[in-house]
Amino acid sequence: MLKRRAFIHAAGAALAGKLLAAEAPRVRGVPLTLEPLEFEFAALEPFLDAETLRLHHDVYHRECLAKLNETLVRSNLTVANLVTLMPTMQNLLEPPSRGSVLTLGRKPGHLASDMVESIRVHGGAHVNHTAFWRFLAPPARGRSGPIGKYAQAIQRDFGSIDGFKTAFTKAALNRVGSGWAWLSYRYDGKLIISTTANEDNPLMKDYVAWQDQGKPILCLDLWEHAYYQRYHDDRRKYIAAWWNVVNWKSVERSYGIASA
Repeated sequence: MLKRRAFIHAAGAALAGKLLAAEAPRVRGVPLTLEPLEFEFAALEPFLDAETLRLHHDVYHRECLAKLNETLVRSNLTVANLVTLMPTMQNLLEPPSRGSVLTLGRKPGHLASDMVESIRVHGGAHVNHTAFWRFLAPPARGRSGPIGKYAQAIQRDFGSIDGFKTAFTKAALNRVGSGWAWLSYRYDGKLIISTTANEDNPLMKDYVAWQDQGKPILCLDLWEHAYYQRYHDDRRKYIAAWWNVVNWKSVERSYGIASA
């Protein structure tokens, strides 16, 4: 139920959804399910604590998904891959009620603004958190850093791997309040670092400046619920710890899909 321009954006977003699939066997894109973690909650210790991960994944993320599903039911929207909605929210048209027939010649109106905002908040939270979990791995299982073509791209655009980490950390520290930090493959082929407030992400073309739009290949949750129990208000320590549990294999796969 999209306008033509929104449909074109959705088609592109469907391809972008592939990059959020961290493991090959997983469903591509972001389905309306809470994916189980690929590791035990305690597997990221001492960097990310088990109790925070449990509450974050099993409680907070689950609640966001439940609210999103409520919104989709109320809006009469059926969605298979949530990523397709991210760039098109303000262009969504209101579907006919189940069992009703549209009056001949009557054009459907846009989805109600409160429904759009709920999709932005709760849908964004579900997309962002699904990506966040996929980009985590126990230190013993993952690589210690980027290699191959995406490492070359990082060196090209940030000078060095250390230069990238420094720039990403600085951006995450400079984000005031709740939000996210991103490494994205921009549509001009450049890797960019950006941050978004609350539950926005670089796929949201209606809400993010053009220079920060792109296909995410790495993300970091900057909400306090992600780290307060262990690190309190010391976001710098949290970021430093997170670098130890980045799933660089997932970043590599995401870069390969985004740049193909």
